[in-house]
Amino acid sequence: MQPMSGFLSADYKVKGGKLLRVRLRVGEDACIAEIRITGDFFMHPEEALEALEQVLLGAPLTPEGLRPRVETFFAGDVQVIGAGVDDFVQLLLVAKS
Repeated sequence: MQPMSGFLSADYKVKGGKLLRVRLRVGEDACIAEIRITGDFFMHPEEALEALEQVLLGAPLTPEGLRPRVETFFAGDVQVIGAGVDDFVQLLLVAKS
């Protein structure tokens, strides 16, 4: 099986109506090489979204590769209104499928 590479995107509707959107590029190693997350959720501090994107760089697109990074990120001093750890992990997995 050849490694997945190229650009992927997905929209994910969170229970309660919020929309998460991702566009990412997967490298030849099947890990996230570039990522941009947008949507109608709120994250405080605002620059935390860029920090989350940085945390996800290099992560394989698997539950085991994503969940620990997202959980560790959200365990810090970050507040999100309208989405949670499971939602962000699911968004990335939807992009893969």
